Amino acid sequence: MFVKYSPKNPHIKIIPLLPFKKNGEGYTFDNDTIMLRPGTNEINDKEWEAVKPHIKDLIGKEIVVIDTPAKSGAKGKDQKAKSLKDVPVKTARLIIEGCQDPKTLKKWFNQELPDELLLVVSKRMRQLKVEPDDIKNDDVNLDDLKGSTTNEDGSGKPTKPEKTGNTDDLTGDDTGSGDDDDDTDDDDPIPDFDGSRGEGN
Repeated sequence: MFVKYSPKNPHIKIIPLLPFKKNGEGYTFDNDTIMLRPGTNEINDKEWEAVKPHIKDLIGKEIVVIDTPAKSGAKGKDQKAKSLKDVPVKTARLIIEGCQDPKTLKKWFNQELPDELLLVVSKRMRQLKVEPDDIKNDDVNLDDLKGSTTNEDGSGKPTKPEKTGNTDDLTGDDTGSGDDDDDTDDDDPIPDFDGSRGEGN
C-alpha cells in the first residue's frame, strides 16, 4: 500500500515494528522499524496494520493513505493494487514523482514496470542523485575483503618494506649507492695512507 507523509516540519518519521497477534494469528517482521520520508512511501500491508494503532492521531492529517484501485480488469470490485505495477499509470506517476526514498526507487527500478513508468522512476532517481548500482556499506561482506588483504604468510597484517640498510631502495634515488657501478669517478678523493699515490703514479 502507499501512503503520503506530509509533516508540518519536514523530517523522517521512524515507527517501531513490534510483533503482534490478530485473530489469534501472530506476525513477525523482517524489519524493526518503518521509515516514512516526506512524500509518498510504499508500506507492506501487514506492517501497516502493525503500526496503525501507534500513529492513529496522525492518520488523515500528516499521514494519508493513497487510494490505489487496481487497473481495470482486476478480479473483484474493490480490488486494491498490491504493488506499483498494479496501479493505473496516471496514479503511479504521481506516486513515483512524490517518492524521496532511494531504497524504494531502486526497488521500483528493478521491477517489471511499463517503459513509461520506468522512465519516470529513472528521472526521479536522477533528480535525487540516486544510482541504481549504489552499494551500501552494510551490504559489504568484510570476510570477503579479508582475502584480498592477506599476506603471503596468511596473516591480515600489512607488510612493511624490508630494511636492507640501503635507504635508496625506498626513495628510488640511485645517487648514493655506488655498489652497483664498477665505474669509479676520478674526482672522488681517495685517502693516501702510505704515500704510494703521489703525483705521476
